[in-house]
Amino acid sequence: MKSIRDNFLENIQNTVTSEPMSLMSNICDNLGAYIFAKDMQGKYIYANDKVEALFGCSKDDIVGKDDSTFFDLSISQQIVENDRKVFSGKQQIVSEETNFVRHTSEQRVYRIIKTPLFDRDKNIIGLVGIAHDITEEKRLREQVEEQKQLLSVILDNVEAYVYMKDEDRRFLYVNSKVANLFGLDSDQIIGQKEQDILPIDTAEHFYASDSKAITEQQVQRVEEVMVDNGEIQHYLSVKVPVTMAGKRSLIGFSTDVTEIFKLKEEFKRLANTDDLTGIYNRRYFLKEAEKAFSIFKRQNTSFSLLTFDVDFFKNINDQFGHPIGDEVLQNLTSIAQRLLRKEDTFARIGGEEFAILLPYTDINAGDYVAERLRNTIASSSLCGAKKIQLTVSIGLTGFNREDSSFDDVFSRVDRALYQAKECGRNCVISLN
Repeated sequence: MKSIRDNFLENIQNTVTSEPMSLMSNICDNLGAYIFAKDMQGKYIYANDKVEALFGCSKDDIVGKDDSTFFDLSISQQIVENDRKVFSGKQQIVSEETNFVRHTSEQRVYRIIKTPLFDRDKNIIGLVGIAHDITEEKRLREQVEEQKQLLSVILDNVEAYVYMKDEDRRFLYVNSKVANLFGLDSDQIIGQKEQDILPIDTAEHFYASDSKAITEQQVQRVEEVMVDNGEIQHYLSVKVPVTMAGKRSLIGFSTDVTEIFKLKEEFKRLANTDDLTGIYNRRYFLKEAEKAFSIFKRQNTSFSLLTFDVDFFKNINDQFGHPIGDEVLQNLTSIAQRLLRKEDTFARIGGEEFAILLPYTDINAGDYVAERLRNTIASSSLCGAKKIQLTVSIGLTGFNREDSSFDDVFSRVDRALYQAKECGRNCVISLN
């Protein structure tokens, strides 16, 4: 009577009748895989060279023995379970097995295919297995997955909005901060184009620097603006071009700098603003006046400059105290602001001295503004219940072609103010 092993070898030979048996054995030995066959009792009836090398014994020593000889089955129970599934289900299975090999004292992981073996009458007589050692592959795969998870944790917790887009404007990746900003889950964003998620004007604003990074293949550093719940948010973005699977893409890192922007604007305002009155200070006024003088020289546009000083202001401080004096200056500022245009530049340039730059205003129109200001202040009661009456002396001049710099204009208006005080105060003196 033939053994199961003989039947197995005969079945193989019958399937390759045109080739000698040695060729089939040679093929199995050189496929780069562990190839074996077992009978219904789990005993080996065939093993190729790789199995022989793994077990550390010859094929003759392998045949007739089961897995307990070669593996620690307390660790390698998947072998027995998978064999049982093939025998009971009479169908192929594909699985991973973690096995402890006695010969090498190593735990290895295999990707394995086990297929039932039938005789001519379709009766199952065993199984054929093909296995590949994927221990290193699995270790690297797990390492990559761990690194991926670690990177995901870092990117989700870093104080930046991190995203990736392709050249077709589709999102390839977003971290949790981007998802929260858009009010969507990451899965709802990835694969979508930015214009399908964001308002079209915002999407186009972002795309301007995105396309530049991709087409020029250069890192772009830009300030971007986005409206979130009615609030303007400012972002500093760095966009780095990359190539993924042969397709041009970019990775973007955006940091919310709204608070920094507000602080910067506040510092700028404080640097240019008088603390007491809230109008411009001397530094800002002189800077704007220099710009105006340059425009005047290029375009011959009319400008007038007036300065005014509160008459006998020291008496107010002495009689009522400095807090009342400060309130008087604040109220006077409010009166003047109501009389001026948006394009006029109004500043406090000294203790009780103020200056007004009037663009597109010749000396005659400037005189009208000055007289109106003087009369309005003289007819007003400042500082509430104190009903303090005060007057101002005003100097006025215009920009002249003969002036070589704004200093010439400023010196002239200063002389005009001095003459207004010398003439009894509460008057306008014009020098042109």
